[in-house]
Amino acid sequence: MRVSDFKYLIVGGGLAAARACEGIREVDSDGSIGLVAAEPHLPYHRPPLSKAYLRGTRRRSRLYVHPEAYYGERNIMAYLGVEAQRITRRSRRVLLSTGESLGYEELLLATGGRAWRLPLTGADLEGVVTLRTIDDSDAIRASVEDARNVVVIGGSFIGVEVAASLAQMGASVSLCFLEEYPLQAVIPPDLGQHVRSRLEQHGVRVISGVRPERIEGETRAESVRLEDGRIVDADLVVMGVGIRLNTQIARDAELDLSDMSGVVVDEHLRTSDPHIYAAGDIAAWPDPHTGQRTRVEHWDVAYHQGHCAGRNMAGAAEPYHRLPVFFSDIFDLSLQAWGSLARPESIVRRGSLAANAIVFWYVREGHICGALAMGQPEGELASIEQIVARGLPVEGAAATLMDAQADLAGLLE
Repeated sequence: MRVSDFKYLIVGGGLAAARACEGIREVDSDGSIGLVAAEPHLPYHRPPLSKAYLRGTRRRSRLYVHPEAYYGERNIMAYLGVEAQRITRRSRRVLLSTGESLGYEELLLATGGRAWRLPLTGADLEGVVTLRTIDDSDAIRASVEDARNVVVIGGSFIGVEVAASLAQMGASVSLCFLEEYPLQAVIPPDLGQHVRSRLEQHGVRVISGVRPERIEGETRAESVRLEDGRIVDADLVVMGVGIRLNTQIARDAELDLSDMSGVVVDEHLRTSDPHIYAAGDIAAWPDPHTGQRTRVEHWDVAYHQGHCAGRNMAGAAEPYHRLPVFFSDIFDLSLQAWGSLARPESIVRRGSLAANAIVFWYVREGHICGALAMGQPEGELASIEQIVARGLPVEGAAATLMDAQADLAGLLE
């Protein structure tokens, strides 16, 4: 067994891992860093995989967080296409799939997730795919060239974004999901119907309120049978139903896990083991804005948490108090959200869907707990974020919050 030792070891090859390298080097310019990535690629940005990269309008080289030279110049050893299998906490070692054992002083788990494949009959047929990696996106782009009919299963962001991109590529696309309207978990009904209309205007057939029952075909996908008996032709089936977290290594190491399946961390992103940190999709952190433990699967969280975790591994001791943020682009609709959109007691509207310019203020216990914006001027976005971060009371501010012509910055004075 080959044995290597690092001052800092990062398990995970995504954005959070790359940003952790940056954070470490800002505090410690010399300590050795090891990076273990299950994929055979250096860390890259995932959002373009369902949008610009899938459509072929962004080059692969522009996906990578850093060029290859960055890692060598900063004494970072990357293990690509290698899985971390087990953590031995007492001796502070990580066993790899190659049989190699890596030692660490401080360890970061940034293992993210893997695409979830629905357990349907026919899910293993040729032509049934998921989207999570560069290689997945490449495979879908190559397949769609020969596909007459594409069915995308899933009404979450990944499913809707993929359906929109494939329609822009000229494919005949059907989008199938159980909910009443797209993105139902996070957006209000009128905006959901607006997104549905925009999909249909671009030629996407939207089939809502029904589950797929099975995928039919002999060796490759030919159609999707729905539970109501309808059959939708499909040469290509894309499952866009979210991810399953890669937390088994944390579970096996007996680290504390949350009831939302994430790895429990404190405000410094440290786990129940003082020498192990977690960041990105898997991290369940105490959010001071909501007073609740939070886990968010999005680029912005990976970007900022990875950086914070890296700095803290190197001794910075900085709390992670950033407001959760996410964004999505669907055709010409640009959505941005801040804070918590879950279980609001009411929603206050500002602007107009007809004008593609609106803000939905999410209210809980009389305070703004979240906001969802579309088509807002750049200058307004900072004010929206600050209003959510402060948990602004609605009482006394409702008229300004609802008036699209009013100056939001005035509420922050």
